[in-house]
Amino acid sequence: MEFDKTVESMRKELAVCTQTRSSDDIPWSWVATTMARLLSEHSSGISRTVLLTELEAQWHQIAMGEVLQIETLRTVAPFFNRIIKPPQSTVFGLKIDSMQPIPGTGIWVWRVSGAPEPLDAGGAKNADGHQRKRRAETQMDAFVHQRYYPMIEAHEFSGFFTSARTIFATSLWMADRGGGSGGQPVHTLLPTTALAFELRIQDDPNLPKVLRPHTDEQLLHNVFGVRFAGGRFVRSSVPAFDADQLWCKIELIGEPTSEWRNGRLTSYRCIEGVLEHEDPPAMVSINLWGEDVAVARLFKSGYYIGLVCPVVKPRAPDTPIEVEFGSQTITFVTCSIRRKASTAAASQFSIAQNESGFLDYRRYAHRVQLCQCRKDMINLTLIARIVAVSENLPYVDSAGTLDRYAVRIDDSTAVRDMTLWGELGRRASRMLPGQLVLLFNVDTSEENGDVVLNGSNETSTKIFNVSEMTCIPMSSALRSYSFLASLSQAANRYAKVCIVTVEPAGAHICDARDRLGATMLVHAPCHRRIERRDNAQFSGRLDNPADVYDFGCPSCSIDIVPIEDVVSVFAVRVRIDDGTDSVMAQVTPAAAKGILRISPAQLLELPGQSEQQGVLFVPRGREIVVSITTFCEPLSTEREVRIDAVCEAEDVGMPSVDIYN
Repeated sequence: MEFDKTVESMRKELAVCTQTRSSDDIPWSWVATTMARLLSEHSSGISRTVLLTELEAQWHQIAMGEVLQIETLRTVAPFFNRIIKPPQSTVFGLKIDSMQPIPGTGIWVWRVSGAPEPLDAGGAKNADGHQRKRRAETQMDAFVHQRYYPMIEAHEFSGFFTSARTIFATSLWMADRGGGSGGQPVHTLLPTTALAFELRIQDDPNLPKVLRPHTDEQLLHNVFGVRFAGGRFVRSSVPAFDADQLWCKIELIGEPTSEWRNGRLTSYRCIEGVLEHEDPPAMVSINLWGEDVAVARLFKSGYYIGLVCPVVKPRAPDTPIEVEFGSQTITFVTCSIRRKASTAAASQFSIAQNESGFLDYRRYAHRVQLCQCRKDMINLTLIARIVAVSENLPYVDSAGTLDRYAVRIDDSTAVRDMTLWGELGRRASRMLPGQLVLLFNVDTSEENGDVVLNGSNETSTKIFNVSEMTCIPMSSALRSYSFLASLSQAANRYAKVCIVTVEPAGAHICDARDRLGATMLVHAPCHRRIERRDNAQFSGRLDNPADVYDFGCPSCSIDIVPIEDVVSVFAVRVRIDDGTDSVMAQVTPAAAKGILRISPAQLLELPGQSEQQGVLFVPRGREIVVSITTFCEPLSTEREVRIDAVCEAEDVGMPSVDIYN
């Protein structure tokens, strides 16, 4: 696996560039996934120097604590910057200093400033620290959204807004409400529901001293019926608050997507949590739609979230609780609480066991191999070869039908089965036997005594198909050449070869305009061959491309495929020669397009067989660099060869010294 060797060598170089004590201090998973993302983004090639520079810059950001999630700004000062305003995605931590109505209007206004930082934030004890303190003390008015007006009069929230209350908010806009003395503007934050009130407990070792007199044990007891004991929340009583309520610990925040809802494509995000105070603990799904999606920016895994007046969805017995935000939903949050203040920092990359008992490999330093996989592991990053991909095996229960695909993978240490769900499974169904893939954010479970890998969009699983990356053949410093004569039964290599012949791959269902059989009709989402439902045994050209046929897709378990989802792709084989051997290779549709320098649609527009045959003749003698995969089909011992990616040899930069010797 050349990619694995490249990752390890880049990891060592990165440790030198960043003056890191050891490459073991840089997680293998981070280097691998960051490299895979960068290589996917630079399809036309990238130099080793540029790649290393990108890795170094991003690693420095991590070391400075500026990763991925936007830092919480504990000041309103950026709103007074005349040139650069804070982006809408910024998360603010603000303290309510006072609250009053605007005379004669019934409109309530908070006076806010920067909230105190937790003790583990390590505030600077220097001039910069004093400057940050002054910025935090900057005050500003903020309109209170009408959703929170009932809290002002409810006895359960008596004194809630007069106890240095901290709020986390995002999607904030500033406007001049007018009425200032001498015509001066009165800058005021507009009302927002992308807001959460922080609840505090005495047991939090990082609670700032100024906030210790203002904790919320009584409110948690009255409204949510919970209390903090023994490092977790437990049931204290039946809530006295007369409204639907929910208190849970966040386990996972899904990636933002778009889903169809009420006939419209709507922004959607899901938060998975656990009711740890229940016996036994129960799972809950919090669905965010439209403008409410912004609220997810306020949270992280491990936070506790409380909802008052959520919309509780009907559910069948033994199914997870499901709630949504409604027009009256009010959100509360308690940040991660450690059992005790740490006096010595734990290893940054040790295997952490969360309170649900799962082993979290997010920061693990070394590469994890399949033979090491055990049940209850989360956030795994793996590199392996595809053995086989199943057809769709839909999972059906009372909640509906969910697409499910089984994938078998092998990394030479073990063979494991993996279940991919929903949209991720549909995309993964395009993967082919032998291809090298990088799997990010995978978890494990146990079924019938066997360890099974799992992934879905909801768990932020990502799959990078290394074999199909065109950047690697283009970048001479990221791979070395192999000889065709030395290819093993199962390998992923790169070779510089000469095209000898290009010929149709065989009999497939194809468009009537294809005079050679060099294309085939596939189902666009999975790129698998379709079948004619009126005659399953039929194979050949359609009588008339304008006719309407009933096509089915066995891979996706769809009986009738919409005609707009039926597309033509290339189906050719190529004989290649590098001077050591000559082999006949299968070619993926994308690689075939690169070899022929024409699209399937353009080929079908050519009127005659001779013109189409000329397209297959043109590439002969051309020198190319290929990503080549050797594999054996399931239940076969005969070696197959396939070209997964290709680039012109003349487009590759000057070759470098073999980095693996």
